[in-house]
Amino acid sequence: MIVRSHHRRRAVAAAAALASAALIAVASCSSDSSDSSDSADTAAATPTASGATSAGSVQAACEAELTVNATNFPGIDPDAPAPTADDLRAFAAAIEPAATALRANLPAELTGQADKLIAVVNGAKQGKPFDLDSSGLTEAGHAVDAWMYDHCGYPKLDVTNDAGTLTGVPASVTAGPVAIRFTNTGDPNRAGFILLVGKAKDGATATAADVAAGRTDFQQIADVVTVSQPVGDEPGYTITRIPAGHYILDSPLGTPPDFGAGQAIAELDAH
Repeated sequence: MIVRSHHRRRAVAAAAALASAALIAVASCSSDSSDSSDSADTAAATPTASGATSAGSVQAACEAELTVNATNFPGIDPDAPAPTADDLRAFAAAIEPAATALRANLPAELTGQADKLIAVVNGAKQGKPFDLDSSGLTEAGHAVDAWMYDHCGYPKLDVTNDAGTLTGVPASVTAGPVAIRFTNTGDPNRAGFILLVGKAKDGATATAADVAAGRTDFQQIADVVTVSQPVGDEPGYTITRIPAGHYILDSPLGTPPDFGAGQAIAELDAH
């Protein structure tokens, strides 16, 4: 039991680091609707152009952000070896086109936030690691994500943790791009630290109920596709591509390293 709790805390800590690292407040750590409420739309709407030069530029910004989200940021996993200069240069080469497109297509009031990502990329091109706390990426990501949630026109998954119960989770969503918002309400002692969205591993038979009951661990049966982490009293935001499959949503309740309040669990299918 102690070992299981230790591994779960490590998984949550790693996911939290990922959430802090990317401009979109998340770096993907994955291996790889039929909507029953207004929380998730079944088809993407036409992106609005508010705050940008054209609807096309909004779509370009959203596509760039999806690419940023799917890029692993070297040096953010506390259990992994420190990245080499070659690792950092390879990262920069992979993400630079998307980072450049993101900045070019965001509204003017957000280009300064994108510049924080550009600065990280420019340093990585020279083989220089970046520091999460001083990079400003967390604050930048929150500002950009909130705008993306409102303007990309992707189906929305608006999840609320109400003192340990996840609401706003439909039975199914359409596979593809989705915009996620995660909000806490109710007892602050049972606030969700982070929302982990995990795709069930091939062959996994355990359910969300098994995770909630402590019969299995989240990371043993699911690969994290994305995370959404609230910032203070404000919701967490992210956009990501959701492949078809079965998903478990897990939000540890409390603050690291104490998640003694348990976890809020839900599940859905993407078709």
